[in-house]
Amino acid sequence: MEPTPHHQLTGWQKAQVENTLRIFYTTVRAGQIGLSDGGGPFGFDITVALLVDELLRDFECDAIVETGCFLGDTTEYLARRYPDLPVRSCDVVPEHAQFTRQRLAQHANAAVTCEDSPLLVADANRTYRRPFYFLDAHWAESWPLERELAAVEHGLVLIHDFDVGHERFSYDTYNGLVCGPPVLARMQDPPKVYFTPDPGAGWLLPCLQTGRRAGVGILAIGLGPGPLVDHPQLLTHHLSAEMVTNP
Repeated sequence: MEPTPHHQLTGWQKAQVENTLRIFYTTVRAGQIGLSDGGGPFGFDITVALLVDELLRDFECDAIVETGCFLGDTTEYLARRYPDLPVRSCDVVPEHAQFTRQRLAQHANAAVTCEDSPLLVADANRTYRRPFYFLDAHWAESWPLERELAAVEHGLVLIHDFDVGHERFSYDTYNGLVCGPPVLARMQDPPKVYFTPDPGAGWLLPCLQTGRRAGVGILAIGLGPGPLVDHPQLLTHHLSAEMVTNP
């Protein structure tokens, strides 16, 4: 699929894309000191940023929740890009949380805590009506993803480092469990469908990440998946009955 030409966008759409582009590429990549992808918002993948723009708008999300801020590249981008939404993030490493908190000191809409990420997710679940969750706490030996997902009762979820079944996109594995469909199959109420970006889809802007590029998986929990279905850049996947029965 070819990208939509920039000149065919409405004035509002063009302004939104240009705002995303400006903020994305002016966010300092502090994460380069410790991340295999060199840091940057969403692993320096502009197509994920463009997708998040659409998802926040189409699902009318009223808050953004990030787990695993590290040094705050994505956190700062989110706080700058969406100043009218509360942005909450956390990390279990005190130094990371403190660094990110100081980095975002000028952003009144952002709050960073040092805590176990499922606790933040549970609190956001109680506080907000339609939160957007960016689950990226995939580093320490204790992997919180399953507990994070268990804490979500309603909201839109984007899981980073997710297996999308394409060789260009990396994913995480913990104790032999792939961050992908096998994790979803272990949920108490496994989703009937989940979504991933189509590796062959066209985007308004090309991804300039030449190193590690992470896959993402998307779930609508307690919400209708309407805007995700038939989205031109997304693929719809169904969990097999065998996988759910024998996760």
